Amino acid sequence: MFAKINGTRLYFDIEGSGYVPVKDRMVHRPVLFAVHGGPGSDHSDFKPWLTPLTEHVQIVYVDQRCNGQSERVDPATCTLEQLADDLEELRRYLGFGRISVLGHSFGGMVAQVYATRHPESLDKLLLVNTAPSKDFYPAALEYASRAATAEQLAVIPELFEGRIEDDAHLVRWWDICYPLYFHVQDEVVMQETGNRPIGSLEVANHTFKHFIPNYDVRDKLPRLRVPTLIVGARYDWITPISQSEEMHRLIPGSKLVVFEQSGHMPFIEEHASFLNKVTDFLKSDSTGESGL
Repeated sequence: MFAKINGTRLYFDIEGSGYVPVKDRMVHRPVLFAVHGGPGSDHSDFKPWLTPLTEHVQIVYVDQRCNGQSERVDPATCTLEQLADDLEELRRYLGFGRISVLGHSFGGMVAQVYATRHPESLDKLLLVNTAPSKDFYPAALEYASRAATAEQLAVIPELFEGRIEDDAHLVRWWDICYPLYFHVQDEVVMQETGNRPIGSLEVANHTFKHFIPNYDVRDKLPRLRVPTLIVGARYDWITPISQSEEMHRLIPGSKLVVFEQSGHMPFIEEHASFLNKVTDFLKSDSTGESGL
């Protein structure tokens, strides 16, 4: 499905019912927007891993502008602020009230910008393996200095400094570095998840070169007043635990959960536990007590 908003055509997909029978009445389910990482990836990162959450919420998956199946536009328009405003406009387009937002990796950066720009539209915030500022990159390089191979260390800057030359170069980069993203390397899972997204090299290069070096929401996070779940993982090299801990320190009342046997994607590596933690958070009220 597509929505024409903010001068571009966004692809979105909806999973799960928003209006369900409960005994003798019909009840609206909460809405969760799932915001993928990248830049240059798409919402397939989350499938089928988040599907069981549809027992509790209706999930709206979004391909950010210039990513996935969404329209290719000038990458200069793909600022984090614009991506956040696109989410808000999609919320309006679909006629939803307050929503929860789950952002993973780069999508978690977009989610934090969304929370600071549109707090009145936000019910809950879920920040999964992400960071509050550009300082994630030196922290990642420090982690990689201990965990990466010499070949990985040599090529890491090519992506994160916006120096990928063409699609073949990008494929080579991922072939070398994708194992870093997992604690336990399941070759089948890695092959399937690595090949599903529709890549967008131009927006990846532009974002890493021009937008990420200026990304920093740390001064805004203490003003957030939204229930927030922060997910980190012990073996996440690119957004290390230090980044999760910093968001936890800055966001009032936030809850931090650390997955001890995962890399950058605990929703894959510790799937059942991840679903349990997220479900408990989504079902809780603003005081942390469990709801329906």
